[in-house]
Amino acid sequence: MKAAVLYRRGQPLRLVDRPRPRPRGRQVLVRVRGAGVCHSDVHIADGTFEARLPLVLGHEVAGDAPGIGPVLVYASWGCRRCAWCRSGEEQLCPDGVDAGWTADGGYAEWMLVPSRRYLIPLADLDPVRAAPLADAGVTPYRAVRRVLPWLRRGGRAVVIGAGGLGQFAIQYLKLLTEARVAAVDRLPAKLTRARALGADDALLPEDARTLPPARAVFDFVGSRRSLALGGKLVDRGGILVQIGAAGGRLPFGFDLVPGEAYLTTSVWGSLDELRAVVDLARRGRITWHVETLPLERANEALRRVRRGQVLGRLVLTP
Repeated sequence: MKAAVLYRRGQPLRLVDRPRPRPRGRQVLVRVRGAGVCHSDVHIADGTFEARLPLVLGHEVAGDAPGIGPVLVYASWGCRRCAWCRSGEEQLCPDGVDAGWTADGGYAEWMLVPSRRYLIPLADLDPVRAAPLADAGVTPYRAVRRVLPWLRRGGRAVVIGAGGLGQFAIQYLKLLTEARVAAVDRLPAKLTRARALGADDALLPEDARTLPPARAVFDFVGSRRSLALGGKLVDRGGILVQIGAAGGRLPFGFDLVPGEAYLTTSVWGSLDELRAVVDLARRGRITWHVETLPLERANEALRRVRRGQVLGRLVLTP
């Protein structure tokens, strides 16, 4: 089978021929139809995130599974024994395995999945188009659900970074709350897209400092500058959620953040949350932008994501 493999950090992926994996026990062999390209993939390829090498990247995967048909792969596989796993939060399992990070992922023609429980039937959804739901779709869904107590009476919410994940967050905020939503991004095309998805305001970062304090701020960038902006925009008693992982830090303490503001991170999403996102997609409640590239152009896809040259999500097709 063809696979795009990372052999050394900071080096291009190599397209190689590998034997097709053989499933054992409860494992399922999925024929990959589409694999989304995430900023996390760039961080792994660049060596910012530690990962075991050689590695097939790709954790946003959809394909065909025997006896099921088109499926979306939930790519965070817990130990199934710890308290996190027993509560359904496998993405927080300290001993978990993540496809495309600590196990081979979907930048290939075939992918091994530990169990059928991690496969969500897509029914009439196109698997190529559905692939980004596995991360870009579910991660902001979890983040928005976690802040609902802060937005019960409406108020303001700010989405910093209106890319692949932020565009979903805008839609979830409009679906699940009465908040006035502002989108912040440095690219005018993404601001135009944010308005089309329901954002009440869409601003460049330098203009966003004039916004009134917000009950909830979502940072889908995670850089030093974006976190500093989020710290300025969050209201007293509000919440700032970091989702992006660009390596930024925010100094914490009295006079450094608004009084009694909550600062937290949000990690991926649970299997049940991904099922909920697929249901929203099947009912036409959410939309997202997809551009496809053949697997052979995986390095081009990573370069474009690295440079911010993607409106929504790139999906590699074997």
